[in-house]
Amino acid sequence: MRDILHPGSMLRSLFRPHPMGHLFGVPIRVAPAVFLMAALALLSAGPETDLLALFLLLILLGFSLLVHELAHALVARRLGLQVLDITIWPLGGMARMEGLSDKPMQEAVVAASGPCANLLLAGIFLLIPTPLSMAAVWLNLILGLGNLLPIFPLDGGRILRAWLARRSPLVDATLAANRFALFLAIVALVASLFFDVFLLGLLLAGYLWWSGQMEFAQVVFHEGRGPSMPTAEVWRRACYPWFASETPSGQEKTSDDLEDYHGSLDEFFHDRDS
Repeated sequence: MRDILHPGSMLRSLFRPHPMGHLFGVPIRVAPAVFLMAALALLSAGPETDLLALFLLLILLGFSLLVHELAHALVARRLGLQVLDITIWPLGGMARMEGLSDKPMQEAVVAASGPCANLLLAGIFLLIPTPLSMAAVWLNLILGLGNLLPIFPLDGGRILRAWLARRSPLVDATLAANRFALFLAIVALVASLFFDVFLLGLLLAGYLWWSGQMEFAQVVFHEGRGPSMPTAEVWRRACYPWFASETPSGQEKTSDDLEDYHGSLDEFFHDRDS
C-alpha cells in the first residue's frame, strides 16, 4: 500500500498506458493521465462556461487524435509494416510500428498521412452545420498544420529526417533533424515572450526536446553506432545538387538513393564513401 501511495509510483501509474480495445485490428492504449487532465479541465471551468460544449470539445479532440494516429497505422500496414499499437498521451499520440528505420521515404509517407487525415477531417466538419463544427475545424487544422512543422519528432520533422536520410546514415540524419528542431524551438520560445504564452511555449519546447532526445537514443541503440559525419555534411548531401557547389564526398560513385539500394545500411554507406 505504501508503494502504491508513493508519489513516484502514482505518477508512473498515471502515464502507464492501459489497453482500451482494438480498431481495425490495431490495439489502442490510453494513459490514465488523459482522463485526469480532461476531468481537471471540466472542474476548473468557470461558472459561465458551457460544460456540455467543453465536454464535447474534449471528445472531438480525442477523436481527432485517434484518427491522426490511426491514419499512420493503416498507411504503415498498407506499406507492409508491422503496427504494434496506438497510444494516446496527455500531449498527443503515438503509433508504434516496426520496419521503418531502413526505409526513409516510406517513413515520409507514413508521417504525412496523420496530418492529411486531420486536414480531411477539417474539410468534412466544415460541411457539417452544427454548433461545434467550426471548433472541430480549427482543432483539426491545428493538429494537421501544426504537425507538419519541421520540428522533430513531429510528423513534419520525420518527413525532414526521411529526406536527410536519403543520402546520409539514419543516426546522422536524426541528429541533424534534432538540431534543426532545437533551433526552431528556441525561435518559437523567444516569440512566445511577445505573445505572453512563455510557460506554454516552455512546456511544449521542453516536451519536444525530450522526445527528440529519446528518439535519437533509440536510433543510436537500434543502429549500434553513433554519428559519423558533421551536421553540415548531412545537409550538404541532402541539398545536392540544388544548392551544393560540389559533389558530396563519395557521392560521385553512385547516383542511387538509399531507397533504391538493396543491401544493408552499412554496405550502402561503405560503398558510397569508399
